[in-house]
Amino acid sequence: MTPSDHLAPRPGTAPPCLLPWQRWPDTASIRLFCFHHAGGAASSFTGWQEGLGPAVTVVPVQLPGRERRIRQPRFLDFGRLLDELDAQLAPLMEGHYAMYGHSLGGLIAHELTRRLVATGRRAPELLMVGACAPPHLPRSAVAPRNASDAQLTSWMRGLGGVPDRAARHPAWLRRSVDLLRDDLCLAHSHPRHPAVPLPVPLRVLAAQHDPLLTPAQAQEWARHTSYDFQVHTLPGGHFFHREHPEATLRVISQLLPVATERI
Repeated sequence: MTPSDHLAPRPGTAPPCLLPWQRWPDTASIRLFCFHHAGGAASSFTGWQEGLGPAVTVVPVQLPGRERRIRQPRFLDFGRLLDELDAQLAPLMEGHYAMYGHSLGGLIAHELTRRLVATGRRAPELLMVGACAPPHLPRSAVAPRNASDAQLTSWMRGLGGVPDRAARHPAWLRRSVDLLRDDLCLAHSHPRHPAVPLPVPLRVLAAQHDPLLTPAQAQEWARHTSYDFQVHTLPGGHFFHREHPEATLRVISQLLPVATERI
């Protein structure tokens, strides 16, 4: 039995945070765990497996309260979310792996890495965060508990997170706003703490026109690693991974061999 055979989930045993049809190619050199943005879902990484090829196993992580987990209550507390992800993903992080988190997902990936390092477990070969301000800086997102639905909609539309067709489907828009509000509450529950350098290479993917992550803020992530650090600038705005998927995957595919070279 190969290590990948041992770690591959059997039918009916895959953790709830993984897609039920998750592929586990035996030939993959590294796993890439992907954490989605606030108001989003694992489907935002559709096409990544095909785009990155067989040497990488793309593992989109699905938070509860959306898509196939729609009936499950959403997390509003960061610590409780980490407890669930830690329990469900730890057996799959015994081999070589990397993490990518977009926006809220960047906070999740970073905080999960902090926990793994603090408890003496295997850290990712590479940590990548996209469209995510470093956690030691003040929050820039709208305050979710005090904002009206109209304010949240306007904020989300300003970031490019509301398709034009959504205006014709008020029920869908209302559900999207409810999801965004809860996810922003989750982000605001993130424990603010001084920057602690982690022994993990760190890459920041930042877009040219993202109002939530300025070039200066992207450089502030350097405080969070004691290994090498790089910022990669992409075209587009906050959701550059949807606006320019080919450019995004091209950068990630160039970064991942850095991790596999350490295997």
